[in-house]
Amino acid sequence: MSVTGQKPFDLPDLIVRSDSLKRVMKLVEQVARHPAAVLVTGETGTGKEMIARAIHSHSLRCNGPWVDVNCAAIPDHLVESELFGYEKGAFSGADSMKPGFFELADKGTLFLDEIGDLEAKAQVKLLRVLDGVPYYRLGGSRKVTVDVRVVAATNHDLEELTHSGRFRRDLYHRLAQFTLYVPPLRERPEDLLGVAELFLRQHHPGSHFTEDAIKALVAHPWPGNVRELKNAVFRAVLQAHNPQVEITAIDLQLPTASLHEEEEQTAGMDGALDQVERQMIFQALERFGGNQNTAAASLGISRRTLVRRLKMYREAGADAPADTLRLEQQIYFRAPVQEPAHLQCGEEEIEVTLLNLSLGGAAIATDKPLSFGTRTLIRFQVPGTDQEAELHGRIVWSNAGHHGIQFAAVPASICSPLQRWLVSQMKKDTWSPVSTS
Repeated sequence: MSVTGQKPFDLPDLIVRSDSLKRVMKLVEQVARHPAAVLVTGETGTGKEMIARAIHSHSLRCNGPWVDVNCAAIPDHLVESELFGYEKGAFSGADSMKPGFFELADKGTLFLDEIGDLEAKAQVKLLRVLDGVPYYRLGGSRKVTVDVRVVAATNHDLEELTHSGRFRRDLYHRLAQFTLYVPPLRERPEDLLGVAELFLRQHHPGSHFTEDAIKALVAHPWPGNVRELKNAVFRAVLQAHNPQVEITAIDLQLPTASLHEEEEQTAGMDGALDQVERQMIFQALERFGGNQNTAAASLGISRRTLVRRLKMYREAGADAPADTLRLEQQIYFRAPVQEPAHLQCGEEEIEVTLLNLSLGGAAIATDKPLSFGTRTLIRFQVPGTDQEAELHGRIVWSNAGHHGIQFAAVPASICSPLQRWLVSQMKKDTWSPVSTS
């Protein structure tokens, strides 16, 4: 636990280069000025605490105290006394009154990290405090009133924990008045490289990553995110032959997944292999904004191989999605539609209207409020066909009843008819044909 008072946070280590994190930071600035509780979600090591600190820094409480608490690090029998304090004599060893974290954070921000690990008894009292109800210190007879803005974080699916009874549903809804999802590093290559360079400069300001090291960094999935990246850079610095000048891929010693290995493992799938491979390439290009070098590195192939595959798709005939149109156009083209669809969020299913559709996502209209980062399952009929699509995704933007969904993956059985329909819509929309020069 740490406490900081009376000085706004400077956040020099927060690298924001990717569009996805820029969107998160824009939402941070918007929500920071409101008193609502905020729940920051994302995989372990994605920088959720730094996002929480940014909320405090941009808030009207920035000159008040910041108190951060790791709920998972407090033994269950001490949670209540640590959060809410205790009076002298409350238990053996309580030689003096001790204010709790809530009192220490009065007029400021209390950051509850790993909130999903909070024990049940403390959840009840926390809910009452969040509702503005005064509380007693452990062993006390005088009520304590505090003015605290709570920001919580978790790498768990709290909604799933409520279904299993491990987390109170009413507390979940109270904490998640506004939810911010922090994407993992593997989805933010620009931030990944910026953070890696920052860690490297901390050891050797004049050093740099070689081109093969950059490819290795982008290709690695980073399940441990920033923490894993920091350890990898530190290990490379210790093991490198010339760390003061450069870090190579050999120095990093990162395993990479190869697209050729994917081919060998699925060689018996006949035509389905081509669809899977094609989808992998399209998704990589979409994820990295059409950058062929970065997309190729993420797939474990060379840029020359990637270009050769794209040329092969163009020459494959009418069934190839990029036969007459630029691949980048196909990926980013959003065809307007006005079709009904069904959206499932948790256990709730609502009727929505599809507004546009692409290989990577869709825009929908609904009066139902949807939080950023919410996991979804959308069902709709692929336009121009009798085929039903059922795609997983998450909410990535919301504006006046309109919401954007980013698909997690498009199965090969859906990818082909959807691609053919998109190509037909692009031709109607007078997109320019591919150049052979």
